[in-house]
Amino acid sequence: MLKITNIPPAHIQAELEELKADLIKSIPSKSEENILIATWNIRAFGKLTSKWEAIGKDSPKRDIQSLLNIIQIIKSFDIIAVQEVKSNIKCLRDTIHMLGSDWSFIMTDVTKGNAGNGERLAFIFNTKRAKLSGLACEIVIPKEQLDNNIQPNALDKQFARTPYAVGFKVKNKTFILLTLHVLFGGSVKERAPELKAIAEWMYDWAKQLKKWNQSLIILGDFNIARKGDAAYDAFLSKNLYIPEELQKFPRTVFKKLKLYDQIGWYKNSRSKSQINLTYKSGGIYDFRNFTLQSRNYTPSKLSYRISDHFPLWIEFGI
Repeated sequence: MLKITNIPPAHIQAELEELKADLIKSIPSKSEENILIATWNIRAFGKLTSKWEAIGKDSPKRDIQSLLNIIQIIKSFDIIAVQEVKSNIKCLRDTIHMLGSDWSFIMTDVTKGNAGNGERLAFIFNTKRAKLSGLACEIVIPKEQLDNNIQPNALDKQFARTPYAVGFKVKNKTFILLTLHVLFGGSVKERAPELKAIAEWMYDWAKQLKKWNQSLIILGDFNIARKGDAAYDAFLSKNLYIPEELQKFPRTVFKKLKLYDQIGWYKNSRSKSQINLTYKSGGIYDFRNFTLQSRNYTPSKLSYRISDHFPLWIEFGI
């Protein structure tokens, strides 16, 4: 049985070098003055087929070459919030092994129940670039807030996948990253209450953190389809700021512009940023032309090997 540590065939090595070269052109380089933070919903990031190429009835379709491509992309960032990590963490374990001793991870347990889809939320981070500050918690909205919120959008249940917050420190900057994977639901109206409730709670938390010169940054898969719909309005209902340039990028390998993945932070009533980092740039990494290119997969087939979502990233100055 092949292992992730086996030397790849020459054609795979060549393709990985092409991917690496494109990443260097597409993603800002790391320096002492910046930090690169990404969010990536990696489709069903769990089991692995221990072959260079999964064929026929092999399951899952994600194989060693596919995972090597994912790892190469992850290397471009400093901290990556990952959604859809499954109960089987074979892909995650192999990823950390290949990244090396300068990398680590922290994650939740599996979310039980049908709506949770057997998923975990995780952060993968470069320990030379970012340290844990000490905080790690799953978010539960206080009962008092739910009792007081009697509008039609009031949340009457806790999140299908509990939001996960982890504190990081880079130089003298401390910030908390809060990641979540919102339940898609049967309609936009089903997602709006969850987004509105967490927006209200996060806004209050961000104000408290600001007093201690700490920042709250929210990132993950919010399952927002487009600007102006009920879910988007709920998400931005408490002065949550999302860089405008991020809204022009597709989020998935498919053609429609769906704004599922987001990165944002709060501004106060005077439009002053509530974070102690400086936004420099942001975007997605479109991996379609530089991953598994020799196989000529359709977007759907590629989504099961790499992902259906692109990584969304932001460069902050520190």
